[in-house]
Amino acid sequence: MKRLSIIIPMYNVAPYVERCIRSLEDQDIPPDDYELICINDGSPDNCGEIVTQLQHEFSNIVLIKQANQGVSRARNNGIEKAAGKYLLFIDPDDYVESNSFAGILQTAEQNNVQVSFLGYSFLNEDGTLRKAVFNEKEKGIVYPGLEAYFVARGDGQTDPDRSWAVLFEREFMNKNNLRYLPNVPYLEDGELIARIMCLAERCIFDGHSFYQRTTRPGSATNSKLFSSKKATNGFILAAINMKKLQASPNLSKAQKELLNQAIVKFITLAFNSCIGTHSYSRIISIRNKLRENSLGECQLEGVDKSYKGYAHAYNYSPIILMLVLFIRRYFSLFINRLNSKYSFLFHVH
Repeated sequence: MKRLSIIIPMYNVAPYVERCIRSLEDQDIPPDDYELICINDGSPDNCGEIVTQLQHEFSNIVLIKQANQGVSRARNNGIEKAAGKYLLFIDPDDYVESNSFAGILQTAEQNNVQVSFLGYSFLNEDGTLRKAVFNEKEKGIVYPGLEAYFVARGDGQTDPDRSWAVLFEREFMNKNNLRYLPNVPYLEDGELIARIMCLAERCIFDGHSFYQRTTRPGSATNSKLFSSKKATNGFILAAINMKKLQASPNLSKAQKELLNQAIVKFITLAFNSCIGTHSYSRIISIRNKLRENSLGECQLEGVDKSYKGYAHAYNYSPIILMLVLFIRRYFSLFINRLNSKYSFLFHVH
């Protein structure tokens, strides 16, 4: 068995994919110990050809070609192909630290964990550092998933709902049939990670710099996708899927409460995605779909204070929730513009 399978979905990333792959090949474990599974998701550019050329140089690259199915199905197809003990998901416009694989695998293997959170840095478009999160204080501590889900968020700074920069034990993923939910085009990571952390018993924070998260124009997280009907329907689908898992008789009270947190989040996202669309019918459609799937009211047990207010508003009326979200968004925009316009007042000369 290989120690590691790295899964890389590709769509319109030709300028970045070679940098990503070369960072994954510049490592401190033998090439035979790991594999790079690149999934060309019907990309209209030449990223597939770039990978084909790199296969002549590196023996551990696998290329899967498929019609465009979206990032979730692409990653799922990669999981099915994987042979490694651990899975690592990489976005092809990102890259990793050189000579870092031996350390992250050693931490995961020695502690026999199912999930290992790796350190990451957010980079601006020009490559400068925006933010670094290594979780050094939590380094080496083994947490149950129910705790690690919230530990990852730190002191009020929300950790992105990510599946990148995380090692997953493949046996654990397969045993629990943990896969990305198709047709969730935005924040699909958040839906999966909630289910993973609900079921995981042993999680660890590696505590070192590893993943370099880049910013590029046109990526899904920088597009208008969030406000699309497609995204809204995906958020609803995510909430429904977690509600179905919550109904399992095998889950404990604490596991069900963790899912309450994620369900409230995705219900809130569904309504939040409508702000600015001026579509009352879309709001009513969301409400009706949620009610049809036993989500007419949010359960509050286990929901933290950042989302409990939204849950109370929704339970009173979805229209009240929309009003709360509207006020919060435009108040934030007003404050940001005010700070930008009068920032000179706060400069010390």
